[in-house]
Amino acid sequence: MLTEKDKHDFDSDGIICLRGVLTAAEITKLTTCVDRQLSERATSATGYDFEDIARQIWTSDDQIEVESATRFDLEQMRRNVRSDRQARPLVEDAFEPEEGCFFYDVAAWQHDHGVREVAFDSALPALISELIDAKYLNFWEDTTFVKAPRSRQKTAFHQDLAYFQIAGDQCVIVWIPLDPADTQNGVGEYVRGSHKWDEIYAPNVFISQTPFIDSEEKRCPDIEAHRDQYDIVSFDVMPGDVIIHHVLTIHGAGGNMSDRWRRAMSFRYCGDRVRYFDRPGAIPQVGVTGDLENGDRLFSSDYPMVWPKPWPDVILAQLYLDQAPTARGSQKSRTNA
Repeated sequence: MLTEKDKHDFDSDGIICLRGVLTAAEITKLTTCVDRQLSERATSATGYDFEDIARQIWTSDDQIEVESATRFDLEQMRRNVRSDRQARPLVEDAFEPEEGCFFYDVAAWQHDHGVREVAFDSALPALISELIDAKYLNFWEDTTFVKAPRSRQKTAFHQDLAYFQIAGDQCVIVWIPLDPADTQNGVGEYVRGSHKWDEIYAPNVFISQTPFIDSEEKRCPDIEAHRDQYDIVSFDVMPGDVIIHHVLTIHGAGGNMSDRWRRAMSFRYCGDRVRYFDRPGAIPQVGVTGDLENGDRLFSSDYPMVWPKPWPDVILAQLYLDQAPTARGSQKSRTNA
């Protein structure tokens, strides 16, 4: 499925778009999961509306109200953003403030068999292993990103590595559109070649380029304010297509200025040269045992090995039992946003 041009482009640009990688049935499995996450947002411990959080951070001094999510310290996030002299709202000007939703959730693979089937048993693991020349491949995590119609909130440009508890850059993120996506409804934008800048940048809070307070890495450049200085690329995509970017590639997204949904899920895969590293400022993971020490290979049930398969035709998704999302714990972490 991969061509030599694909490999060359990924090496030089840090980003490629591949067409028709996933089947309609696989997209349906992911869409079913995302729609359920949206419908259960009121009781989710991990689902957030970052558009609503951003409004409260910028316009209210009252306690930030979310439904049931507990993963982030939102009061610390507000203090951090408001004390940052470079911070500013990152929103489209087209719509009224109350219209949209920027929904975020994580770790569906732990409780959704369909997500596991796509992450573990689709064409993706073999394709990614070939792309990054991995002797074996571990699945790190999945994340859901939804921008409802008329959502003003942009996604701040950022680099992914420092969000993860890993050392080494043999890691990719696969962005999977579940609806047709383009620049009008918030498809991702990527700074071509930024994976070769030889820099690790601090994670930010998505709604602002304010770095996480505990991160030891430097602040990401303000790409949004100086777009003309960078080679920014995007791809119009359909369900079944995938966009794959290097863990060091800087990327962001606009708001959804259309009347169409933009649902998407991303998968993160790590190759054999990646090691565990409890990085200061990394986002705490949910539902993991925390049984690894710094420098360990990712040999843990927290990070399933998805390539090569132990024997032909095995369905790896069937080897893992569902966890109830309300029962998932959090990894020990020093992270504050």
